[in-house]
Amino acid sequence: MDLAKQLNKPVVIHDRDAHEDTLKIIKEFKGVNGVLHCYSGSYEFAKEVVKLGYFLGFTGVVTFKNAKKTVEVVQNIPLEYILVETDCPYMAPEPNRGKRNDSSYLIYVIDKIAKIKGLDYKKVEEATYNNGLRAFNI
Repeated sequence: MDLAKQLNKPVVIHDRDAHEDTLKIIKEFKGVNGVLHCYSGSYEFAKEVVKLGYFLGFTGVVTFKNAKKTVEVVQNIPLEYILVETDCPYMAPEPNRGKRNDSSYLIYVIDKIAKIKGLDYKKVEEATYNNGLRAFNI
């Protein structure tokens, strides 16, 4: 986080069962932005992270039948903070669950997010692409 701040670069954070610690660290480093990769937290945690300017990365998990928490986050977080990602080789979306994940499966993640948010596929595809450019200062 110190290096990211010094170099004005984004960070990619994989927070797994450490939401409280992650939020504390993010708050310590104001001015550092980035992505919470493979987002697995609650809607309440997502609200706090987004307030601090972070993006949330969603994988094939959003397509799983038991992904109620993830669906709730996608429903309620503005599209401007959503990214799609593979976490290759893991977390392939339905209908490819259990297979080796790759970027060709992102269409299923985008489609599911579009359905959850009641938006056109193309709108979500374009928004997540542009969000990626913003997130990584491209």
